[in-house]
Amino acid sequence: MVRSGASAELTSKKEETAMAKLDIYQFPTRSDNYGVLIHDPETGATAAIDAPEAEPIKAALGQKGWTLTDILVTHHHADHTAGIDALKKKTGCTVTGPAREAGLIPGLDVEVKEGDTVEIGNAKGHVIETPGHTRGHVSYFFPEEGAVFVGDTLFSVGCGKLLEGDAPTMWSSLSKLAVLPPETEVYCGHEYTNA
Repeated sequence: MVRSGASAELTSKKEETAMAKLDIYQFPTRSDNYGVLIHDPETGATAAIDAPEAEPIKAALGQKGWTLTDILVTHHHADHTAGIDALKKKTGCTVTGPAREAGLIPGLDVEVKEGDTVEIGNAKGHVIETPGHTRGHVSYFFPEEGAVFVGDTLFSVGCGKLLEGDAPTMWSSLSKLAVLPPETEVYCGHEYTNA
């Protein structure tokens, strides 16, 4: 299932889904991005999936009463990384992102590649390399929560533009996502349904 909003337009309505271990909170940011926070209620660990801009993420954290501990970056584009510096300065969070884009992501602390595991509290996510939109794009799959965070690889009615990759590379990436369990909820980085 692709999580891209209940309607064809990006609205200010906040969405929240309680999963097995993580609470997942999705909200609009910028003109067409999604912000997503994942929170382990047992440990208090909270990660932002990408950081399109700092203020909406800070507001969402305040609304939920959560403290940011991590940012999981899918790729280097500014509409996914512009808020990193301000959030890291405010919270001291750990920034994790694709090793193949290490020099392009501000404040990167941990470099990941295919097969690596990330931990947000007690929840474990698997790194899947999904290049095509960018050369080093990654997605984060949390199997126990039944959720995958795909940045700009996959949207509700298409895939990301091939800005640094080619069609065969993107097809390979989409094929990796296609074999995930069918009940997996897909959280994408933008609302493009109306466009």
